[in-house]
Amino acid sequence: MSKTVFYDLLLIFKNSVSAVLPENLIKNSVNYSPITRKLTIANENYNLRNKNVYLIGAGKAVQNMAIEVENILSSEIKYGIVSIPVGSSTNKSLDKNKILYIEGAKNNLPDENAMTTTKKIKEFILKLTVDDFLLVVLSGGGSALLSLPKEPITLEEKTTLIKKLANSGADITELNTVRKWISDIKGGQLAMYAQPAQVVTLILSDVVGDPIDMIASGPTVQNKDNPIEAINIIKKFNLYDEIPTSIKTILEENKLSKSFPIDKVKNIIIGSNKFSIKAAASKAKLLNYFPVELSNVVTGNVSDLVNEYVKLVKTFCEFRNGNTDISKLKEQLQTLDIPGIQINFAETNDEVSAIRNKNLCLILGGETTVKVNGTGLGGRNQQFALEFSKAISELCNEFKNHDIYFLSAGTDGIDGPTDAAGAIGYTNMISDCKEANIDINTYINNNDSYNFYKKFKNGELHIMIGHTNTNVMDIHLIIIKKKQK
Repeated sequence: MSKTVFYDLLLIFKNSVSAVLPENLIKNSVNYSPITRKLTIANENYNLRNKNVYLIGAGKAVQNMAIEVENILSSEIKYGIVSIPVGSSTNKSLDKNKILYIEGAKNNLPDENAMTTTKKIKEFILKLTVDDFLLVVLSGGGSALLSLPKEPITLEEKTTLIKKLANSGADITELNTVRKWISDIKGGQLAMYAQPAQVVTLILSDVVGDPIDMIASGPTVQNKDNPIEAINIIKKFNLYDEIPTSIKTILEENKLSKSFPIDKVKNIIIGSNKFSIKAAASKAKLLNYFPVELSNVVTGNVSDLVNEYVKLVKTFCEFRNGNTDISKLKEQLQTLDIPGIQINFAETNDEVSAIRNKNLCLILGGETTVKVNGTGLGGRNQQFALEFSKAISELCNEFKNHDIYFLSAGTDGIDGPTDAAGAIGYTNMISDCKEANIDINTYINNNDSYNFYKKFKNGELHIMIGHTNTNVMDIHLIIIKKKQK
């Protein structure tokens, strides 16, 4: 066990989080010249001469995004409304008379406060003209914070249907398809209400694969779903006979009020898991590891992924031990059941040599799930680190001259209902547990990973960074290090 490696893993992870902090993303993607009145967003230029600039936003991470936009655009912003979660600190606005930060959606559920704020946003954007420029900031949680059912549907009717669908096993795509058709703001309708103004949306993605129509249910993204799909989804879960007449009427009307203004709307992802992985790779390189970016769309059950991650490590170790060549390594990687795994690395002889000889840092990201069987305390990342450690320890003879370390942590700083972001595991953890008289299986079977890491080595393998005010899902780091002879 190397404390130096633990420290390196923590530094790499912290760098991956810092890269996607809302204020940093805005600083890195938005630039404004007051002299020319030119606004540059992710290399796209907008002339604000003779334009009135307005700002709206919704999501768990948008407060700091909006405040940084205020810092950059300063007096240019005429007015704005930002819908933020209950409990957010709202005292940072530069000018409280211009930008309203309004709390709602307690426990990340649509409520009357969020609906009232959304009504204010709708009333405000309906007044926009061709001389106006609307900047929108969105992040995860925006779906609950931008909530306005189509009349005559009530908020209770809408939330009841979505809850029933979720409890029946509907996935996020199915839920969003239904949401968009019974909402008065989602599925591109916000952008349509803002016409004829120019609309530019800056998005912080918390969804695997970054589908912009899914993030906050795509209020400024053209809705290409057919309302018949929404009806079929409700029927699929045998709920159509239960829904009120108001919802049936809206779905059977089968139309949007007007066509989507594609040429007046731009959606830009300024932060995602990809950004986090790139930052992790940069830091790993600075710490003298050879970084290998493998996937940013990892999904699936932790227990299944543990087996695939062990195979992944084994494949790299076999190559490093001289048992296979680089072509065989890549061929074997493609057989692994790890979503989105990439093999576009080691394109030069120097890179091939680095993978064989340098200490490696394999980097993956996404969002996993855990099948909960016990009554313990934990989260998917702590459970992943614990199960991986057990699996890798049982096969340690196969890795011979390598030490393996694994970090799994959430970029939001919170893993499940705990104050930990995640945890670290390593090759010899099982034998160290035996010495400490700790039965790792008891904690795994009871889904009690938090209490395991709290007890083991006085909690030094726990990742504790607090709420980060951002979220681009999880980061997985695997260090493969040659043993010291």
